[in-house]
Amino acid sequence: MRPDASMPPAYRDQTQSQTMPPMGALGWWEIFKDPELQTLLRTAVAQNYDVRIAMQRVQQAQAQLTIVSGNRYPQINAVASAQYSKTNGPENAFIPREEFIPGALLTLQYEVDLFGKVHSETAAAAAQVLQSEFARETVTASVVKSVASLYFQLRELDVEFAISQEALRARNQSLKIVLERYHAGKNGLQDVAQAQELVAEVTASILLIQRDAATVEDALSILLGNYPGSIPRGLPLQSQVAMPAVPSAGLPSALLEQRPDIRASEENLIAANAQIGVARALLFPQFTIGAAAGAGTAQINGVNYPESAISILPQIVQQVFNTGAAHANVTKSQAAKEQAVLEYVQSIHQGVGDVADALIAYDLNRKYAVAQAANSAAALKSLQLANIRYVNGQTSYLEVLDSESRAYEAEIAQSQGELAERLALVQLYHATGGGWQPEPVAAEPSPSP
Repeated sequence: MRPDASMPPAYRDQTQSQTMPPMGALGWWEIFKDPELQTLLRTAVAQNYDVRIAMQRVQQAQAQLTIVSGNRYPQINAVASAQYSKTNGPENAFIPREEFIPGALLTLQYEVDLFGKVHSETAAAAAQVLQSEFARETVTASVVKSVASLYFQLRELDVEFAISQEALRARNQSLKIVLERYHAGKNGLQDVAQAQELVAEVTASILLIQRDAATVEDALSILLGNYPGSIPRGLPLQSQVAMPAVPSAGLPSALLEQRPDIRASEENLIAANAQIGVARALLFPQFTIGAAAGAGTAQINGVNYPESAISILPQIVQQVFNTGAAHANVTKSQAAKEQAVLEYVQSIHQGVGDVADALIAYDLNRKYAVAQAANSAAALKSLQLANIRYVNGQTSYLEVLDSESRAYEAEIAQSQGELAERLALVQLYHATGGGWQPEPVAAEPSPSP
């Protein structure tokens, strides 16, 4: 039975719980529709080293389950031997000079599981297999989230690069106008220096953007299991993922089934509980049955003597002088189980917190993006008016300088706001249990009659 985590009826700041399925129940291809991003995700899931390491842990757990499960059945071994010996030296009538003793032996060892030790060991190993499976899903979901987030950051940097390139073109044009006015005696060297400052400022920004983009590309390449290199681009940032007005987070209780990290924590609790059964069984006698059957022929001085043997050895082993250690082992297992309970409840609290944070971030980042779009439009209009006033001699170039800087910063902030909005949606998808699912297979067309 699951521990009572006292799940809240709704997430923070939600007036009522949502009855729609959470975003995490959607397939990743329904969230990330950019073909290039989908290719990157497939590559990462197939080649990422963290995912591949997690898969090896699953195989280790499966092998351990096979080993432990074998203890439920008798252990049977077959032994074949053929001993030959010859004695040299003076002949002795009482000692055979040659012996050839072929033989076969079949042994059986079986532990009678009177007190559930083997059953508990098997249950613990089975839970650890599931725990490792859910841990692999957790790693895979994190890789999906990281690849999508880095890809969106890369596309946002591409937007910043385009904005900066356009700003550089416009500022070079402004510098040309300032120089023409200077040579015509309409302004002084200060205006020229200020125009040159604007050009140098955006040129430096372009270099930093290129640096950041290369760094993001390298990080993405490593996630893909490759060495650093360039990353192909697909849809622009504004076309990445649908941006719902109210994203569906579902019921908080859905996280118990939807999030693989919570499922892994639950299986860890089951395994810890089973280990208590193993420890308690060691307090009682261990009953084993051993049996052996053999047959062979002894050839002595050319004469064959057939022989056979059967033995059965039941054993009961009871701890006597280390019972204190056995009871301490039970206490240790119980403490480990209580720790697993706390970790399970903690994972639920963390999951609810992740969803609440993502909902708040998405809502506020969405409003921030709208405000920045309005700010950017106003800043560009102000810049346009400042240029007209300057050309007409109605103001100094200082007003243009200030308007240029404000417009450039506003456009960059708008782009970063759109990125933050999408990153929050990716976080919400991950927080509600979204990750990696097998893609649907398209139905083959039926043959024409």
